[in-house]
Amino acid sequence: MKVGGSAKWFFVARNEKDLAVAIDWANEKKVKWYVIGEGSNLVPNDAGFDGLIIKNEIKGVRNISDKIFVGSGENLTKFIFKVNKLGLAGMEKMAGIPGTIGGAIYGCAGAYGQEIKDCLVKVKIYKNGKIRWLSKKQCRFNYRESVFKKKHNWVVSGADFEFREDNPKTLQKNSKDIIKMREKKYWPGLLCPGSFFKNVVVRNIKPTSSRRNLLGKIKKEKIMFGKVPAGFLLESVGAKGMEMGKIKVASHHGNLIYNSGNGMAQDVAKLGKILKIKVGKKFGIELEEEVQYL
Repeated sequence: MKVGGSAKWFFVARNEKDLAVAIDWANEKKVKWYVIGEGSNLVPNDAGFDGLIIKNEIKGVRNISDKIFVGSGENLTKFIFKVNKLGLAGMEKMAGIPGTIGGAIYGCAGAYGQEIKDCLVKVKIYKNGKIRWLSKKQCRFNYRESVFKKKHNWVVSGADFEFREDNPKTLQKNSKDIIKMREKKYWPGLLCPGSFFKNVVVRNIKPTSSRRNLLGKIKKEKIMFGKVPAGFLLESVGAKGMEMGKIKVASHHGNLIYNSGNGMAQDVAKLGKILKIKVGKKFGIELEEEVQYL
């Protein structure tokens, strides 16, 4: 979103050794640290970060037996096009999601019925001075959630994936079509994190009375893949076109919050809070941000 201040320290980790050295240095000096990918889903504080920001650029894609290993700093869309060319299916509909493999695993990214966990076998992490492997189950994936959102000192360095076989040309076309569709909503150069709020998973709404209340206010056809789109709820409360300073909600989509130029992180947070209150009053549920405040 191009908001927020500077970090006190900044380091680029291009391999696991770099990552370990940076984290160990920060822990030894008692400096707080945070690992980022491409920063596409972050809203950094206007005051900056009084610690070390480590940019993960651990790259590499290689075949290991019947699995594909990929470094967590690889760009997600570039990786998808690589496996498409190999005729490996399962992530083609996620093309165009901004960010890295590591960021996608952290947030259990997905689109159009596919999620990164679907093809994932295990995740390689740096934790407490050691490299370890976690099974998919140990990652505790849920809709836009993972164990890594709770354990910030568990840093993803890579992952193994398994795919099903399909026609490479078909997969490439599917990904290109998805990107064209996404660009109608998120045009190139737009300073936004993609969807700002998570869609609402119907089965997770508690108590049951709140679920009934919501479903009584919307049409069944609005529910997609078991979720109520946050964009629909936001548009229902007049979100489109709202603004706070230079931070605006797009006129064509209620769940697209962007920086129109020189915007402030505090205005992102203020606008997000107002939108959550509006949806809460009308539908009796609280929207949850998909973005991460830093």
